Amino acid sequence: MRTLLFWLPDEAMVLVVAAIGVALIIGFVSRRAALGLLGTVVLVLLAGPFIDALLALLPGWLLLFVLLFAAAALFRGALSLLLGARAADEAVGVLAAEVIRAGFRLVFLCLSLPFRLLWWAFRRA
Repeated sequence: MRTLLFWLPDEAMVLVVAAIGVALIIGFVSRRAALGLLGTVVLVLLAGPFIDALLALLPGWLLLFVLLFAAAALFRGALSLLLGARAADEAVGVLAAEVIRAGFRLVFLCLSLPFRLLWWAFRRA
């Protein structure tokens, strides 16, 4: 649930604080968990402008890597919500292995492509 707080706009944090208060009054969450969630809300509100400034300074190619890691974190969070933490860890590990394997295949393809073109040209002659 804490990762979902990072995706909410700043204006919705007031509703999150009110929901935490209601959940504390009802007894749905403990006092310690409520204080942890409130601390997360305050941290998100304070760190937002600094993260925006940092992302504005990054070059475009580095933003693609940041976007890749953010997408993996969002994928992992959604899977842990649906399937559980261990299944999400397994799925993210398999996905990372597939990405690394695809990178090696791309390097091999780039290295072998000139030889394949030469073979194709001499076979036609």
